[in-house]
Parts: sequence; C-alpha cells; structure tokens
Amino acid sequence: MLVRRDLVTLREVVSEVFISKDSVSSNHLNADVVGCRELVGGCWVVRSCQGCVDYSNLCEEVDVLVKVLDTSYCRVPESFEVEFYSGRVNIGSLVDVEELAKHLLDLCREYTIPGYEVTSLLRVRKLSREIRVEGWGEAVEEKALVEISAGVKYSAGRLSYGSSEYVAVAGVGENLGKIFENVLRLARDRARARSKARGVNITEVGKVEVILTREASPALFHEISHLLQADLGTHLLGRKILVHDRISIYDSPGDIGKPSARFFDDEGVTARRRWLVEGGVVLDLHHTIRTAYEAGSFPGSAHGLFHRPRPFHTSLTVGGGDWKENELVEETRRGFLIDGIAAAFLEEGVVRLIPQVVYRIEKGELGDPVAVRAIKIPLLKPVKVLGLGRDGYTRFSHEDSALVTETAPPIKVEAYVEI
Repeated sequence: MLVRRDLVTLREVVSEVFISKDSVSSNHLNADVVGCRELVGGCWVVRSCQGCVDYSNLCEEVDVLVKVLDTSYCRVPESFEVEFYSGRVNIGSLVDVEELAKHLLDLCREYTIPGYEVTSLLRVRKLSREIRVEGWGEAVEEKALVEISAGVKYSAGRLSYGSSEYVAVAGVGENLGKIFENVLRLARDRARARSKARGVNITEVGKVEVILTREASPALFHEISHLLQADLGTHLLGRKILVHDRISIYDSPGDIGKPSARFFDDEGVTARRRWLVEGGVVLDLHHTIRTAYEAGSFPGSAHGLFHRPRPFHTSLTVGGGDWKENELVEETRRGFLIDGIAAAFLEEGVVRLIPQVVYRIEKGELGDPVAVRAIKIPLLKPVKVLGLGRDGYTRFSHEDSALVTETAPPIKVEAYVEI
C-alpha cells in the first residue's frame, strides 16, 4: 500500500477593523494548529492540536490509531504514481493595515449620508500552510490577503439592505482604494434598488428565462461543482449536464492572480489545471489520492488538513461564451435579471439562489426591480443554457475553511421563480 507520514501546520494571523456608524473596533487573531498524519493506502489517520509545539505525542497517538484502522477500504498501491509537491511559495506581501483602515473610514463617512447607514469590515489575513515529510522535503505556502465587505441599510424609502464583498491578494498590483469604493457603491446601489422592488404578477411565476449576473452566475457553478466531487461517485462522467456546445469548466489552481491560488493541495499533491466539463459534458471530477486511483484519474483537489480530505475546486473558471451582457437582455422577450445573491443552496438536485436584486425584463429592455424570494434551477436533467456571456465575474467563498473562487460570465438559463 501507499504509505506516507507527514507533519502539518496551519498558521493564521488576522487583523480586522469593523466600522459601524460612528464606531470603530479593531481585533487581532493569532492562531496555529499542528498535526501528525499518516496516509495508508489512500486513507488518512490524523491527530491534531491547537497551540501545541511538540509533535511526538501526536505521532504516538497516530501509531495507535493506524493499528486499529480498517484497511479494507484502503487499496491504493505503492505503485500508484502521485506527484507530491516540494518547495516554498509566497503569494502576496505585507500591507499597512492602519493606512487601509483610515482610507476605508473616510469612504464610509462619505457614503453615510441621510437615508444610508454603512457598516464595513476590513480583514488583513496572513496564512501559512506547511506539510513536512522527514527525510523527503517540505511544501510550504505563505499567503497574504485583504478582505473587504460592506453592508448598507437604506431607510429613505422602504427599509432595505444591500451588501458586497471582495478579496484581493495583498500588495500585488490591485488598487485597493478603488476596490473599497466599488464594494461600497455596489452595496449602496443594491440597497436602494431593493427599496423600490414591487411584487411580481402571478402570471410571471413558474418557468421563465433568467439572466444571472455578478455573484449569481458563479454561485450556480459553485453548486454544480459540488456534484463533481469524486467521493460522491463517478456516475456523471461522460454525461451532459449543461445544454450548450461551447461551454467549458476547469479548475485553475495555479492562477496566482486570484486569492484562492495554491500549488499543492491538502494531501501535499501538486495541484494542476483540471478540465471538468467541455461542451456541457463531464470529462473529469475533483479527486483526492484515493478517488483518483479508483477512477483512473490524477489527484490534486483535496481540501482538509486535519480530517479526511474532500475533493473540490480551488479556482473554478467557466468559459466559452461570446455574448455581451446587454445582448443577453436584448434577446430576452420576457424574464428576469439577477444582480448578486444573498445565499445559494443545493437541495435535492435543485440549486436555490436567494437574490439581492431582481430586475424585470420586458421586450428586451431592463425594467424596474421586483421582489422575488428565490430562483430555482433543477439539476436533475441538463440545464438549458440560452446564452453565455464572455466577461467573467469572480465570487469568493469558503470550503472547509479554505478560500475558493468561481469565475463565470453572465448566463441565461431556464429557471423557476419563487415569490
């Protein structure tokens, strides 16, 4: 069997500033978790501890656990080729938290005008992930990120709320001041639009054409990506899940322009681009060492340092479209446009999106905002894609405490409206 023992460390240093009305609070977090792990034929035995400095006791407990492990499910042979990563990588650099906080505070004051109440959270996070194997080498990743989120309460009309967020690699080219302003402006505009939303007609309920923009489109593909986890089975391989000849989906963990970038997964395996869907047909799945051996694929998609790793994407990208967003609207006789979401769920084969703002589309023109509880897209049969944009938008979310991203263009699909 394939056997490998490693020592792992996850360190996190976080400085955050919370701004609300005329109040400002600052917090600092410094935490680390260490663990001793052993890979036995594709199965992991793990013992971890927060704040510990001595691995010896942890490894002794791992030895005990290995002896009682049921290896009937652990069949990965030593001959199975796995490319483990060795080296150090640094993503991002240090930034001046105090200077960023002052700039954000000035912006919040500027946007706090009569009728608007602004809250904002700035978080500067430095992460260190280390996997060390005695006598072999180490894989070390250090990453610095800047996270900004904003919420706006609008009370000049009907009471309503809007929100927005962004995550950037610290100190790497992006204009953080401009990002902060864009986040605040989007949250404000959403709050104001939601205050004007009116109910939809009963004749508009049911199956309609829906255009998903901003976070809404990436959120759909995040939920579709869950279906591509190899630990759920391989029944989707070779099946069409999206009705569109040009649509493609791939995971690109090496994209260092995204805050989710990583060069090795949580099993220590080298992460590389993985083509998942081409022309709407599933070509491959997310894999750990164990699922890759069982499916005849390659690993590199594992998430979870201190528990059984689960396969999922890192930096999902959707491509293949050639429509401008306004062209998607112009080609829609009757439907809705979704601008951002508050939440997304995968429930019994149906993606349920809770929208922030919904606009009515009539005869190819964008109308007034309307009140819609949810948009539901069934995945039990291939999703009918009526139009695919060409300019992508990136959404940020967390999976097993790790940041992942989805980049997808606006997309028009058949969906169901819930009021």
